[in-house]
Amino acid sequence: MKNVFFVLVLLFTIFTTAFSQDTISYTLRFPNAVHHEAQVSIELSNLSSGQLTATMSSSSPGRYAVHNFAKNVYSVKAFGKDSSSLPIQKITPSSWKISEVSGVAQLSYTVYGNHADGTYLGIDADFANLNMPATLMWIEGMDDFPVKVKFDIPDSSSWKIATQLPLLDSASKTYFAPNLQYLMDSPCILSDFTMKEFRIDDGTTIRMVLMTEATDDEMEHFIQMTKATVMEQKAVFGELPGFNDSTYTFLCSYGSGFYGDGMEHRNSTMVTSGNILSGNEERLIGTVSHEFFHVWNMERIRPASLEPFDFTKVNMSGELWFGEGFTSYYGDLALCRAGITPKEKYISSLSGKINYLENAPGWTYKSPIEMSKMAAFTDAATSIDENNYTNTFISYYVYGELMALALDLSLRAEFKEVTLDDLMKAMWNKYGKTEISYTNDNIQTTLAEVCGDGKFAKDFFTNHIYGNQLPDFESLFDKIGYKMILKRPGKPSLGFVRLKFNGDTATVQSQPLVGASLYEAGVSQGDLILSIDDQPVTSYPELNFIIGTRKINDEVSISFSHRGNLRKSSMTLKEDNQLVLVPKEKFSIRTIPEETSRKEAWLKSKVDK
Repeated sequence: MKNVFFVLVLLFTIFTTAFSQDTISYTLRFPNAVHHEAQVSIELSNLSSGQLTATMSSSSPGRYAVHNFAKNVYSVKAFGKDSSSLPIQKITPSSWKISEVSGVAQLSYTVYGNHADGTYLGIDADFANLNMPATLMWIEGMDDFPVKVKFDIPDSSSWKIATQLPLLDSASKTYFAPNLQYLMDSPCILSDFTMKEFRIDDGTTIRMVLMTEATDDEMEHFIQMTKATVMEQKAVFGELPGFNDSTYTFLCSYGSGFYGDGMEHRNSTMVTSGNILSGNEERLIGTVSHEFFHVWNMERIRPASLEPFDFTKVNMSGELWFGEGFTSYYGDLALCRAGITPKEKYISSLSGKINYLENAPGWTYKSPIEMSKMAAFTDAATSIDENNYTNTFISYYVYGELMALALDLSLRAEFKEVTLDDLMKAMWNKYGKTEISYTNDNIQTTLAEVCGDGKFAKDFFTNHIYGNQLPDFESLFDKIGYKMILKRPGKPSLGFVRLKFNGDTATVQSQPLVGASLYEAGVSQGDLILSIDDQPVTSYPELNFIIGTRKINDEVSISFSHRGNLRKSSMTLKEDNQLVLVPKEKFSIRTIPEETSRKEAWLKSKVDK
């Protein structure tokens, strides 16, 4: 982010310049790691007389909702000269005022963390996974001050330190950040991890920090998968970004005690999963691929709506369909191009996502831009009241991914040698390398420049980005040799719904979709289905048998309990609307050469062999 992050090309020069100014010094200790606590102290010097405000972040880079990290902070104390106590008062849920400051001050506190992923803080006897906004307070008004971070770990400990923060002094385990924004963007792993690395032909070093159960051969296999993915993504843009010290770090924590997550950062990423690496390489590489594509798209090609990132509130953006959705598209596409995901498996996964988009009512309510702005409520945000997102929300990850798919296939069909790769490279050159933040209008303008057709760009954005008209996926796939058909033509269905079976009843665990048979019968989430067509529903096979014996438009009875009250209704069975993509040759339909060449050009590796 321009004027927020910057590349540390000559570290010595930056260090000497930075430390001629006032410096904020953090020290982290872990004497009670077994009970998930860290002790943090902040030392400040050369202060004017008066007061300070210390704040714990409420949000985190790469997330778009409020997480209120201050909830896990306690034992907050402040000291002045000669360790004398200073008055300290909590003035908001996330900030403290320190009074009677003169010259120097020290702040100390305990922070609890037992949720090890890319968003929160996880501490245990064997590791500490630190997302800095969940770990470190910061002093208001000192955003641009240089920072030192010392990890006070006994020499006898097996813990090592992995982070994108530049090392300042190895003996004292002290690291450096040029300012608050870079500090908060720099996650850290402390554990007895394994670190391996590989080099790219441009001189970039990719470090793989692996905290997991796996053999050396399994780790090496995963590293080779990662390298192939990195090379495919580099081919889209033509180059890697300039990483600090020409090094990028994957911080990978897999196994018991970790939660599934992935969080991008400027020179690193934190990826976590409850699954160990051994035997799960193909499952885990997807998050690695997604997060690495972010080093271009979101970390450097960055929307103006997130500039500068405000740690005290929700950061709302209408560009997440592009920043997250297009990243999802390329994350999976890179795996296919690299040969990690078989082509037909990749097509099948797209089929499932098109099913989700077209058959869930959410797209009728909001455009991709409007869905992006829902992130404040859906991006790991928490609340205790029920919502109707099953019917009113489409994930901007999937929504955006399928807009990327539609745009890519449209460009390939409409223009000679113009693809979505060209748009991404143009966005990189205009907004990524220059780190000039962009808007939705800027994407449309760049698309028009890339394809040379302003009307095409305007129509696509008007219909599918500013508007909520769905692309014609059936026609688009027809042009690369696929037919989009109903998976179970002529078969009746109740529509998508999650059920939990218990004896002769079934509890409805998700809100039935608008227009589905159960919805029109008045069934709601939490209701208990007693019978359908006068037969008990004991399992999905039993349900499928009951429905399978009837025809489309048949009317069947349903008996259910709603908040303890017996209700009876009837519902009309509708055709199963699940879709599937099938190669034309399976229908003995001739695929013309143009269709085959479009598909091959789309999915083939872009890496020069």
